[in-house]
Amino acid sequence: MKKLSLLLLAAVALGSCKKNDDNSPSAPSKTDLLTSKSWQPVTATSSITVAGQTLTLGGNVDACTADDVLKFNTDKSLVHDEGATKCDPTDPQTEKGTWDMPSDSKLTIKSLGSSSTVPDGTFDIKELTATSLQVTITDNSSGTPTTVNLTFKAK
Repeated sequence: MKKLSLLLLAAVALGSCKKNDDNSPSAPSKTDLLTSKSWQPVTATSSITVAGQTLTLGGNVDACTADDVLKFNTDKSLVHDEGATKCDPTDPQTEKGTWDMPSDSKLTIKSLGSSSTVPDGTFDIKELTATSLQVTITDNSSGTPTTVNLTFKAK
């Protein structure tokens, strides 16, 4: 009788264990999130600190920039499309570059061109979801560090 009770107890215990279901959906990777949509700029701010005082400029992007689109392709190519409205009519409609994500918290962009609203460099990823991309980069080219914050929405 003891053996039967132990077998029943073991069967119940094993039956109550949760199976690992290989068919359950896993969360998308940062790369999947970045490449699955096109991204439109929403806000752009620049902050500079001089003599202990921080000045922040910018906010919502201009209408001629709001229709721009960035497309991060799975082959690590990147396309910036000016959209229907260009801020400068002489700007090319599209510019190409490359991107890389050396870690889940870094995004590197290269060679998008001078008319792009996104500078070359390595950005800190502040948020990357199915609907929002927020990145920050610090530019030291002027001798005074300037922090640029960009927010994009998925299209």
